[in-house]
Amino acid sequence: MRNFLNRIFGQLLTFKKKPSNSRTIIIPSEKKALILKQLDEHMQLRQPYLKENYTLKALADDLNIQQIHLSALLNHELGINFNNYLNQYRVRYCKTLIQKGATRKLNSKGLASQCGFHNRNTFTTAFKEFAGCTPSDYTRRYYSSTFNTVFES
Repeated sequence: MRNFLNRIFGQLLTFKKKPSNSRTIIIPSEKKALILKQLDEHMQLRQPYLKENYTLKALADDLNIQQIHLSALLNHELGINFNNYLNQYRVRYCKTLIQKGATRKLNSKGLASQCGFHNRNTFTTAFKEFAGCTPSDYTRRYYSSTFNTVFES
């Protein structure tokens, strides 16, 4: 019994609680819904994600809300951080460009820039994360399936 208590006591002494620097932000449900609607409309209509180096502060300013509130909404309501939120839109836009034939005119770096990414590595990493493959693989698969569909008809 004594060994058991010593072991437990030893574990308690080595356990360190991380200090909590985060504050709980309470936003009323109706306000959350309104902000999320404004956010969605802004992203769809204005496409700010196409700007390289677009920031959380810039988006908060565009929506006329506090940056900390926007960050909390993205993290807690949508379950995604700001960079991944932007990158989802960018990858979706990129897939549309590929389907419209943009890869015939743009190389990988040009396509990345056109979609708001500041470098090709970030672009490729985000594309893999949200599309499940590289941009070149997606292009190959898309045109391969389109080609096969044309000849199967």
